[in-house]
Amino acid sequence: MSMQGVADLINEGLIKNIIWMSGAGISCSAGIPDFRSPGTGLYSKLAKYHLPTPESMFDLEYFRSNPEPFYDVARSLYPGKHRPTSTHFFLKLLHQKGLLLRTYTQNIDMLERVVGIPSKKLVEAHGTWASAHCIDCGQFEDANWVKMEICKHKRQPLCRHCDGLLKRKKKGT
Repeated sequence: MSMQGVADLINEGLIKNIIWMSGAGISCSAGIPDFRSPGTGLYSKLAKYHLPTPESMFDLEYFRSNPEPFYDVARSLYPGKHRPTSTHFFLKLLHQKGLLLRTYTQNIDMLERVVGIPSKKLVEAHGTWASAHCIDCGQFEDANWVKMEICKHKRQPLCRHCDGLLKRKKKGT
């Protein structure tokens, strides 16, 4: 079926409870790199960190032993530096019209939140910067404080309860 065909079905009221799934592609036009594109993707820009593999950037055990590369990359990608794309505004429109049942995203850029998709409609598969927790004691920390530590003060945020490392909240952790 064509996009026009889907639009016609929505307009005729025959499609409701839309489930949207997205990945890096919807944020690339906002200036956020995907992971794997040669030369422009995030993984191709990690050589300066001398990681065992590009995926080590997001490995919890590697993070425990060397968190600075993660926080350095976080400074450049932290939400608030990029504007939502037309696709994000399309999701907002689906929500406003009562058609969006849920949206699943692999992105951590929070652009769905920026356009107003409520948390109860949003599944952020790789976590979110909207919350952060200690990887040792599990205590949550204020997301704004964590952002200030990482971006403004250029420090590794440490848990104010046990001095453990803080990381964005990921589903199930």
